[in-house]
Amino acid sequence: MTGGPRVTSYIDHLETLSRKQLMVMLARQHHERTQPVAVVGMGCRLPGGLDDPDELWNALREGRVLPTESAGVPEDSLGRPRWNLAAPDLAPLAGRLRQGAYLTDVDLFDADRFGIGAQEARDMDPQQRLLLEVAAQALADANLSRQRLRGRTTGVYAVAGPVEYPHAWLRGGRPGDGLSAHMSTGSSPSAFSGRIALSLGLDGPAVTVDTASSSMLTAVHLAVRALRARECDIALVGTCNLLLSPFGTGILDRAGMLSPTGRSRPFTRHADGHVRGEGCGVVVLKRYADAIADGDRPYALVRGSAVHAQGDRPGISVAPARGQRTVIERALQDADVAPEDVQYVEAQANGSRIGGQIEAEALADAYARRSPDAPPLYVGSCKANLGYLETASGAPGLMKTVLALAHAEIPPQPGEDEPDPDIPWGRTALRLAAKPQPWPTRGRRRAAVSGFGFCGTLAHVVLESVPERPAAAESGPAGTGEGAGPWPLLLSAHTAEALARTAARLHRHLRRRADWTPAAVCRTLAEGRDHLAARYAAVVHDRAGLLAALERAAAAGQEPGLDDAHDAHDADGAPGRAADAVRHARRHIAGEAPATDEWWTAEAPRPDLLHLPGPALVGRRHWPDHHNWI
Repeated sequence: MTGGPRVTSYIDHLETLSRKQLMVMLARQHHERTQPVAVVGMGCRLPGGLDDPDELWNALREGRVLPTESAGVPEDSLGRPRWNLAAPDLAPLAGRLRQGAYLTDVDLFDADRFGIGAQEARDMDPQQRLLLEVAAQALADANLSRQRLRGRTTGVYAVAGPVEYPHAWLRGGRPGDGLSAHMSTGSSPSAFSGRIALSLGLDGPAVTVDTASSSMLTAVHLAVRALRARECDIALVGTCNLLLSPFGTGILDRAGMLSPTGRSRPFTRHADGHVRGEGCGVVVLKRYADAIADGDRPYALVRGSAVHAQGDRPGISVAPARGQRTVIERALQDADVAPEDVQYVEAQANGSRIGGQIEAEALADAYARRSPDAPPLYVGSCKANLGYLETASGAPGLMKTVLALAHAEIPPQPGEDEPDPDIPWGRTALRLAAKPQPWPTRGRRRAAVSGFGFCGTLAHVVLESVPERPAAAESGPAGTGEGAGPWPLLLSAHTAEALARTAARLHRHLRRRADWTPAAVCRTLAEGRDHLAARYAAVVHDRAGLLAALERAAAAGQEPGLDDAHDAHDADGAPGRAADAVRHARRHIAGEAPATDEWWTAEAPRPDLLHLPGPALVGRRHWPDHHNWI
C-alpha cells in the first residue's frame, strides 16, 4: 500500500483501536456516507400561474392540463408580445411560437429587495433574476431567515439554461456606446449560482451546473454528496428556463423534436414530440438529523442518487436502455433500497413515443416489474400537465414527487385513458394513475425521479417519505386546538406595498387550509423570516382574529405599524399574556428582534414551524426596448 507518511500514520492509529472501536468508527462513517437528506423548503414559478408548492399540487391532483397548443405568444407587463411574428425572419416560425407553456411578465424584477441597482438589473439575464426571487421564496418556505442561516455553510447549486437575453439587441445592432460593465456577469452562467450566494448572503460552495434536462437532478446529486461530506450544512438547488430567443424553437423544430399538435403526451398513443415550456424551481436541502433538531417539517427525504453517461451510445442525444438501467441500479444501490420497494417513478418521458417505449422497458427491467404479478409500479410525467421545461424540467418533476410522498397520494396521469399500445402494460406491473391514487403501500413510501440530458447525461434520484412522528402539542386547556394565546403576529417586508401583498398572500393561504394554529403561524413568522423595514404587528387570540388581522394589513391604505384593533386583555378580561403579546408587538414595530423564547410556557408549548408563503416581491420593469424582438 502506498500513500505517504499520512496514510502510514493513520494505519498506525487504527492498530491501536479495539475491534469494538473500529466497528463504531466504520458504522459512523457508513452513516455519514448514506444518511438521508431532507427536502425542507421549495419555491417555484411555473406556467399556468403556479407560484407555490400548494398551487402546483392542486393543479396536478386535479389533472389540470395547460392549453399549450393554443397558448399564443407570451406578453410582458405592458401587454406587448415577446416576439413580433410579422417580422420577415420570424413569420415562418409563427405557428410553433404560438404553442408553448410560457411565463408572463418576465420583464419584472424586484431589484430593491436584493439591493441591486437599476442598470445592473436591466443587464441581468431574466433567468438570473427569476432564480434569485424563487430562491428567496424557497428559503422562506424552509423558514431560513438570515439569523437562522448565520454560522451555517450554505451551498448553492444552480442550473443555467441557454442565455438568450442579449440575442435581440445583437440582432438589432445595439450601438457600441451602449455597452455596460454589468453585461459580463449579467450573461455569465457562473453568475446563476454566484448571484444567489451574494444577494442572499450565503457562505459556502456556489456551483453552476448544466447537463441539459438532467441538470436539476444532477445538481441534487452533487448537493446531497456535499451535505453528507459536510462541505455545507444547507443546500439550495435550483433551475430556470426561459425561451427568450424564437430561433431555439426553430432549431428544435428542424430536429423533429417538437409536437406538431403542440402538446406533450407521454406514454399515450398520441405521443408525437414535446412542446417547449418555461419555469423555475428551487428546493432547500438539509441533513435529516439537522432538520429534526431545527424543528423543521420536511416534505420528503432523498435516500440516494446517481449520474451516468453511456459512452457507447449511437448518438449524442440518445438515452439507450442500458444506460437508463445502469443509472437506476446505481441510484438504488446508493439508497440501499430494493427495486421492488419503489412504488412510483416520475419519468423523463417528454412526449417522444419511441422514447417513452424505451423508458418503460428500462423501468420494467431495472425495477423488477417484468411480471404483471409483481407489485405495481406507477409511472408518470408532469410534462403532460405543464409542457416540457427543458433545462428546468427536473424541478416540477422532483417537486411533484416530493409532494406526492408528503400527501401519500399519486396524482392522475393525463392521457391514462389512451395508453401507448406498444408499451406492454398487460405483461408488466407498470401502471398509470387514472385518478388521485392512495399510495399503494401502508409502509414507508418510496419513489424516484429520472432526468435525461440531450447530450447524454442521465440522472436518477430515489426519494422516501418522512418517518411519522408525534405532532407538537398545540391544544389549549379547553382542547380547542388553538393553543394558549394571545399571540403577537409580526409581519414585515422591504416596502409598505410589499407588506400589504405579503399579508394578502398569507390570508389566501391560511383561509384555504386547516392544518395550522395561531401559535404555529406566529412562531413561523417571528423566527423564520427576516424582519425588514416596513413592519406590522397585531395581537391575535384565535384563528378568526388572525385572519382578520391579515385582512386589515392587506387593505389598501393600511399603514405599517401596530394594529389599533388589538385587544390588550386575555379572554377573561384580566391583563396577562395579552399584555406580554402587546409588548412584543411594540418591540417589533420599534425595530427590535423578536424574543420568542419568552413566548413558550408549559401551557403554551413551542409548536413546529409551518410552510408558509414568504414576503411578497414587487416587480418593476427592467427590460430595455432594444431587447424586444421587433
